Amino acid sequence: MSRSVGLKYCGGCNPQIDRTALAAEIGSLLSPGSRLETLRPSHAGRIAVLICGCPAACADRPEVRGMARRWIRVGGATIDCESVPPEGLAARVAEKIRRIEAEEEPPPETAGGS
Repeated sequence: MSRSVGLKYCGGCNPQIDRTALAAEIGSLLSPGSRLETLRPSHAGRIAVLICGCPAACADRPEVRGMARRWIRVGGATIDCESVPPEGLAARVAEKIRRIEAEEEPPPETAGGS
């Protein structure tokens, strides 16, 4: 089953991290069948990653938050307001995505039914 993880960037006015490289690295670390794709207003995703170049994370706005149910917010060298070494950002985001996907996975059907 293919799963889409939404991706939204800030405007890039004060980048302290390479947002594009980070997104590419996150994409390479996702579970098989999962992929990052640009989040658009017409496509409300389950999970999305907001990649902001600095801790101000000015793109974290209500109208953006309404585009997905679950968000992981990168703001410079922080993830969801927690400091993370820059070299560990992609792995931590990919881990959070896998955890959310596991939480939202439908329970397996039991053999034999009821």
